[in-house]
Amino acid sequence: LLWARGIKAVPHRIRVRLARRRNDDEAATEKLYTHVSYVPVSSFKGLQTQQVDE
Repeated sequence: LLWARGIKAVPHRIRVRLARRRNDDEAATEKLYTHVSYVPVSSFKGLQTQQVDE
């Protein structure tokens, strides 16, 4: 995604969704981790921060 248009045409902005998830690994030091996913948008004009309950 990020490098799809080459090294000289990297997008200045991207929209991402952050989700906190429980770590199931027993040997992990942290109980939670953050899963980051890309959200495609047609335009960034007028976008605000939103909280989404899944």
